[in-house]
Amino acid sequence: MLKDFILGLIMGIAELLPGISGGTIAAISGRYEIILKSASDIISLKWTKKSLKIIISLLTGMMISILLLSKILSFIFNKYPEYSYGIFTGLIIGGLLYLLKRVDIKRKYNFLITISTFIIAFAFLSYIKNIENSSGNINFWYLIFGGIIAVSVMVLPGVSGSSMLLIMGLYKPVIESISKFNFNIIIPIGIGIFIGLIFIIKILEHFMEVFHDQVMSFLIGLTIAGMVIIFPITSKWLTYVFFIIGIFLSRYFEKILNN
Repeated sequence: MLKDFILGLIMGIAELLPGISGGTIAAISGRYEIILKSASDIISLKWTKKSLKIIISLLTGMMISILLLSKILSFIFNKYPEYSYGIFTGLIIGGLLYLLKRVDIKRKYNFLITISTFIIAFAFLSYIKNIENSSGNINFWYLIFGGIIAVSVMVLPGVSGSSMLLIMGLYKPVIESISKFNFNIIIPIGIGIFIGLIFIIKILEHFMEVFHDQVMSFLIGLTIAGMVIIFPITSKWLTYVFFIIGIFLSRYFEKILNN
């Protein structure tokens, strides 16, 4: 189906750019529930010809976007790392502002979840970052975990899978591995994506229905912790210009998509 193929192309671009959610684009297109049901049918082995066509068209479009753009993004990240982190962090803030609109963070329970998540996530991410900096290697199981997290949050409008990878320090190696077909990283990430698709998405769907505010508060705490970790502290003032540009771009994208 051409419509789903084109939507897949756009969602693929969105998922490659931290701060922009493919789930949001699907929701605004009016096909979010149809896509989610089709994916759920296939995961449950109850697929129909229609659901199979929708998912294949969508995935084909997404894969083409990812393969075509990964080399460009990998080059930019290696050539201009500070500027990349600046604009990506700005884009993530736009996603954070979207999340804050969807939950009353001032409520005591939601606030406590956000603060607790921030403290735990900040400690965990700092620990992981120190290990990677000292060893230069990425743990196989951490890559699997990253794949699970990235694909799980893709179903949530407002949250980008690539934002989570960036926060976890996996965005750059994953983008590079796709552009260079490095299966040492692609395989564990793929395993994590498969596990997330089969098990986590359905659980997350249930939690979003029953504990919506709590899930959103958790994501807000995680996102803030990640931004503190990855925010580029540098003497290059242009980095902060790109950071501001990223915020404006994110707000601009949201405005366009909601029209």
